[in-house]
Amino acid sequence: MSVMSVSAAVLAGGKAERMSGRDKGLLLFRGEPMARSVGNALQLVSHCVFINANQHRQDYLSLGFEVVADDEEHRGKGPLSGLISCLAYANTSHLLISPCDTPCISSAAFEQLKAAAQASPGNIYYLRSASGVHPLHAILPVTAALTALRSFLKSQNRLSVMAFYEVFGSFAIDWRNEHEMNNINTLKELND
Repeated sequence: MSVMSVSAAVLAGGKAERMSGRDKGLLLFRGEPMARSVGNALQLVSHCVFINANQHRQDYLSLGFEVVADDEEHRGKGPLSGLISCLAYANTSHLLISPCDTPCISSAAFEQLKAAAQASPGNIYYLRSASGVHPLHAILPVTAALTALRSFLKSQNRLSVMAFYEVFGSFAIDWRNEHEMNNINTLKELND
């Protein structure tokens, strides 16, 4: 069985506490908003790309992608808030996700995730590199993951993406290009 269709979401719904409250996805890295850099990489391997953002909707729309906010029921649950909103919005068999603060990520990384899902479409796959696991660089089967995540959020106190992946069934995909996984979390890193 192969993956029939893939949509993709740039996760930009965080609070940006380490960026002095500035919305990370809109900050320029090498002259381009970080969310656009990630969206462009995702666009090469998916049918459609949208951005999960809870603030500055018009600014994100100006990047050329649809914008989806966290739903009220699940707000405040960290990255799982964005994940469930993205899964509910996706109208494809699979969803690729990536955080907005990794602007060096390449479409090749997403191709590797997609290839794993094509070989065994019922699982969640996420990237792992020398620095550790990267659960927000992942591909998920939309219908099954959405059902499981709704149940998980009702029954669990531990609001961890990896905890959800462990319950669902997931596999790490090794990615050797460590520089692509660098998170830009501070203004100093943005300007280095």
